Amino acid sequence: MGSLKDALAVIVGLAALGFGIYKFYLFVTTPGSEAAAKDMWWAIGCAVIFFVCGLIYFLGHVNKEEEIHITQ
Repeated sequence: MGSLKDALAVIVGLAALGFGIYKFYLFVTTPGSEAAAKDMWWAIGCAVIFFVCGLIYFLGHVNKEEEIHITQ
């Protein structure tokens, strides 16, 4: 990892993924209750956070290769 931004994006993204999977599991195992609806919204929010962290990580690595000049 090159920077603190990358490390933070990976840590937050993986934490959101784990929490989102847990909340989705709670949604699936308790159907038809008010708490299940809140669990689904938590899971959707965590999925959005995971997606944004993935974008931050991968778009930060675009065009980062070293240029090799002809004269070298």
